[in-house]
Amino acid sequence: MTIIGLVLMVACTSKSPSRQIHAMLKRVDVAESRVNKLYDNDFSYLVKEFEALDSQNAHAKDISYEMDLMQAYLQQFETYRVVMLEDVELSRKQLNNLKSDVKSGRFDDNLANKYIADEESALHKLEAQIDYFQEKFDAQKEVVQRLRKE
Repeated sequence: MTIIGLVLMVACTSKSPSRQIHAMLKRVDVAESRVNKLYDNDFSYLVKEFEALDSQNAHAKDISYEMDLMQAYLQQFETYRVVMLEDVELSRKQLNNLKSDVKSGRFDDNLANKYIADEESALHKLEAQIDYFQEKFDAQKEVVQRLRKE
């Protein structure tokens, strides 16, 4: 059994479906907040720094590799940001529907746990994407600082 499978199994047996859904909805809110923070803070900062470095250093030294990489991450985030925010809304909708179905008794705990596991997988993917961009942006901020000192 994989670690994720074990975590899902423990998560599914340690709480009622309603409590699991409630906790997952909180994680969806955190994910949305993190995507927005990445955009408002990190992405915006790096775009400004990219433009400044491009105009100031383009003629002075060859930083094309660093600039190309930064541009690629910025473009990638710009594309995936929309997808991640759509995933946030889809997860929120699915979890709220599941919450309603569990509350109304439409699903028993076993069926609810199956759907919870599916939503957990989607949420885990979203959180991993956010972590990826946070890691890449943090690294690019270090590159910016290094290039500013050179």
